[in-house]
Order: sequence, then C-alpha cells, then structure tokens
Amino acid sequence: MGGIGYEVLRTAEQISGDRKKALAWYRQPLPILDHQTPEQLVNASRKTALLRYLRSLEAGPAG
Repeated sequence: MGGIGYEVLRTAEQISGDRKKALAWYRQPLPILDHQTPEQLVNASRKTALLRYLRSLEAGPAG
C-alpha cells in the first residue's frame, strides 16, 4: 500500500482499535461502497469521500 491510503487506513484503525482489522477492511469489497474495496476507492482518487464516510461512522448516530 502506498502513502496515499495511509490516512484512510489510520482512520480505520482508530475506529476499529486494531491494525489487522483495519487492513482487512481496507482490502474487502463492501456493499455500501458498490462492492469496491476502500483500497480501490483510494486508487480512484476518492479518498476524500471515503474519509468522510469513515468519520461519519466514527461520529455515530448522533454525529
């Protein structure tokens, strides 16, 4: 993984509390992301949208 995905992976790790879980999430196709992986979105220059999504998860339902 290049440096471009570092911020996304770091944010996912902060949310999950586990580096291995964050990396597994980063490489797993997700239905909410049109069955693309977060890694694919980062490589398609959609990092900002992905970070927004992660931060909404971090904020929770009241966020």
